[in-house]
Amino acid sequence: MKIRKILAALAATVVAVSAMAVSAFAVEINKDMKSHWTESTIIDAETFASEFADATPDSVFTLTLEVDESLADKKGHEYWCVKTMVNDTGWPFIDNLIGVTLSEGKDTYVVNPGDTYIKFQIPADVLETLNQTGLAFMGHGVKLLELTCSNDETLPAPAADTAPAAGNVDAATDSSKGSPDTGIADVAAVAGIAVLAGGAFIVAKKRK
Repeated sequence: MKIRKILAALAATVVAVSAMAVSAFAVEINKDMKSHWTESTIIDAETFASEFADATPDSVFTLTLEVDESLADKKGHEYWCVKTMVNDTGWPFIDNLIGVTLSEGKDTYVVNPGDTYIKFQIPADVLETLNQTGLAFMGHGVKLLELTCSNDETLPAPAADTAPAAGNVDAATDSSKGSPDTGIADVAAVAGIAVLAGGAFIVAKKRK
């Protein structure tokens, strides 16, 4: 009985500490991109590098969002997408994120009605660049809520290649535009969980 109580307590500790660690890997955005390509937002270099310090090419980033489905009734605006860019002169489009679908024009990533997030991985060279420059966003028909990162997650299996076009986004970014000013047995089992708890606590402390 005592062993079971110890196991339960340690397991709860691992869950709690892991939750703390995950919450440290987050940056709130809360920006409505609307539908006229006039809105943008950035995660500056200092914030990106500090909040996602432990990110690797295997890390899974999750961008939570809200879709404005009313655009389905507005001719010429019935599409939804996110544009991810290096926060540097000209805002170069990041076209090689893993796990998301490029639009027909190859200059945005498709978001579908009903989506509440997109998940992706960032290649090593791009990740290194973003740690120096930060990340910029534009989009159409979406409100960006939060960007989080997990080292304990894997991307879902890719769906069939039936991605819809994301509309005309030629006006998404002016290549001459400069970036804006920058400013997240029983004994063995007990021993195993204890190691996990200790490791999770160290990670949580490191990510604060």
